[in-house]
Amino acid sequence: MSILSDSYCNWAFGEISRYGKIALEVLQIQIAQLGFQPHIHFELEGGFMPYDLGDAKGRSTLDYTAVNRDLAEHSIQGHLKPEFWCYQWEYASNFDRQTPLKVAKDLQWVMTNLSDLLKKHGAQEVYIKPVVWGGDKGRLAPECDSIFSAATESVHVPNAIQINISATDENQENIIARQGVGECLQACFLDTSRECSLLYLPEPEAFERLRLKNQFGLSRELSSPSDLSGGHQGSVALYREKGKHNQLMGEIPLLFDAKNNVISSEQEWRPLSRVEHRLGASSMLFNPYAASVFAMANLSDSLQKVYETTELTSTKRDRTHANRPNETILRELPTSLYGQGIQLGAVELFEQSRWLENKIDECVVQTVTDHSKAIPSNLGGLFKQAVLSLYRKSIARPNVSGEFV
Repeated sequence: MSILSDSYCNWAFGEISRYGKIALEVLQIQIAQLGFQPHIHFELEGGFMPYDLGDAKGRSTLDYTAVNRDLAEHSIQGHLKPEFWCYQWEYASNFDRQTPLKVAKDLQWVMTNLSDLLKKHGAQEVYIKPVVWGGDKGRLAPECDSIFSAATESVHVPNAIQINISATDENQENIIARQGVGECLQACFLDTSRECSLLYLPEPEAFERLRLKNQFGLSRELSSPSDLSGGHQGSVALYREKGKHNQLMGEIPLLFDAKNNVISSEQEWRPLSRVEHRLGASSMLFNPYAASVFAMANLSDSLQKVYETTELTSTKRDRTHANRPNETILRELPTSLYGQGIQLGAVELFEQSRWLENKIDECVVQTVTDHSKAIPSNLGGLFKQAVLSLYRKSIARPNVSGEFV
């Protein structure tokens, strides 16, 4: 049974969204005060069961054009497209310079309503879950990137939620490739992803998705390793000149021959530079506001480290990172939601960590906001407790009137 079927958990999920929205607004303002505009974009993968098999690839069973028309009618700044496996789709937010808050709001709407939309346009069932067990039979042939083998055994399809993060200056120029900002942001994510894994690995099956790489022979199909790694092909990837498949980014054709082959091109990769955090698992327990707060907090840290050198800032940063375990050495994600023996799970790691709640509270102090909004000084702690409340069974639960019992 899904945890979201419990009325209390629905309430707790709403509390995460409520405090997450406030924290996200505060972080947006704080980063703007540093002189930058933050950008976050999501890619959500999922699966579907068609009414009929359609063509050999299953592409004709789902009307993506009609789905995208419906998304546009609801003012969703994103689009749906086919993904790697036959019955896998991907929702990607558009690069329309919308605020992170709008991007998170759109993704939450999509996660709530996409199932009904797809069932209108060719899907019998829709899945937003970390693994669709036996969801396909396609597997790449040896040494091939696009040719499938003749194997017919079932493939357990992994579904990810990826977050792309960048920022622009007052001239609307991307700063990720400038002054080591991208490298610093990547290092921040590598430093905080273990302790905050609960925000993007929110259910037990999310950890099963990570294990598909080694246990079910999907190491070639899965570009994200199960451990934390950097570079441009790691699980926390910095995209500059090259993308995750080693392709040149931002290549613009200039001249073609008689057979329409490109014979001359130029490369403008800087506007596309970003850090992509691709460890998240598709799940109805994934909260876009919480994940955006995690991303924005890392962006804020990286910008402060690169652009601010005052003693006051250094003092605040030292306090923000106080009482944290030595995550700079531990490069392994937890293997489960809850601890097993001496090994801590995602819940315990998040509960023990102080970085994110301190970072949010620091930003509350630093930002100048509309005084009509009562922003609590302990917003970080309230946000953290809202997240943890999803995983606690013994705390007081509100009755239907909202009173605690």
